[in-house]
Amino acid sequence: MKPPLIVPGLSAPDFELTDVNGNLIRLSDFRGKKPVVLAFLRGFM
Repeated sequence: MKPPLIVPGLSAPDFELTDVNGNLIRLSDFRGKKPVVLAFLRGFM
């Protein structure tokens, strides 16, 4: 089964990642507070 497509104009699904210091960061932590820009870099590190 294919995952749902991301549709422009809709909210992104919530997810969590660790930052460079090992702290857990959730996308929902920023909702309604700050604009968020995501950059996915291939081969970084």
